[in-house]
Amino acid sequence: MLEPDEDDRVPGHYPVTCWLVEMEINRVKVSVIIPNYNGREYLEKLLPSIADQTFNDYEVIILDDCSPDKSAVEYIKGFIRNRRNMRLVENEKNLGFVKNCNKGFALASGNYICLLTNDTVVASNFLERNVAVMEADSSIGVLSCMIVDEHGHNWFSGGSFKAGILVNLRDDFTGVRCVDYAAGTAPFYRREVFAKVGYLNESFYMYHEDVEFCLRVRKKTDYKICVFHEKLLTHYWYDDPGKLNTRLYYGQRNHMLLLRKYAPRYLPKVAFLTLMDSIIFLARYVFKRNSRAISIVITTVHGTIAGLIKVRVK
Repeated sequence: MLEPDEDDRVPGHYPVTCWLVEMEINRVKVSVIIPNYNGREYLEKLLPSIADQTFNDYEVIILDDCSPDKSAVEYIKGFIRNRRNMRLVENEKNLGFVKNCNKGFALASGNYICLLTNDTVVASNFLERNVAVMEADSSIGVLSCMIVDEHGHNWFSGGSFKAGILVNLRDDFTGVRCVDYAAGTAPFYRREVFAKVGYLNESFYMYHEDVEFCLRVRKKTDYKICVFHEKLLTHYWYDDPGKLNTRLYYGQRNHMLLLRKYAPRYLPKVAFLTLMDSIIFLARYVFKRNSRAISIVITTVHGTIAGLIKVRVK
């Protein structure tokens, strides 16, 4: 058994790395991990697409995180019936996105582990092409294809982390290129990477955990983070207004955590500009008594402060 790095342990019912048992029993080439919470309308698109692959040596592990919408769970159960390479794990309590992903990683038997969010649809050669690229270059530790939105527009073609600023690239390119991070929408991980650096950092809870993981891989190993140009996945991202404050808080908080851990020299500047932008935004709307705008500013400032001083960097 491989012991996790002390720096990557986080509070919870298991360490962020869990434990990896090196066995070849029932090992498949690819384990596909699908964390789920409700989302039946997405599952009805995703599951048929992942079941209809040109590549056969894979398993699918769906982890339902106590979905209130039981029709989603019933749909999964009905779909995987008689599909021996698919299984459902129903959590006894809600773990949250990152812990749910880590639980899936711990259950995976594949040489390559693919994380798929439930709001995606994959091409029939999605697994085949990702495996081919990974096997052609053993120095790639994390890989993603290009991702498009439901209208066919580029949604992700690589991640850049320069001068403390996160940028999701959307340009076209040809071949395979190295990037700073791969989106957590549909990454392929080489199994050995988890053994070296651990799993996703659970202190991030949600948002930017994918960035932190890739930056950790680049810092602690010689593996590359890469994206290749083929557009094999569609992301049906839905901007739920009811979750805006949650996204703002954790997005801002976790951005500060990233800066503290990987780019401390840029932390003062980025934090200052964020707070100044918030003050300007607030001044624009406070006299209009726009409660929604004021709430956005308060949430942004709260997340920034939490990331700066309230949360321990793991």
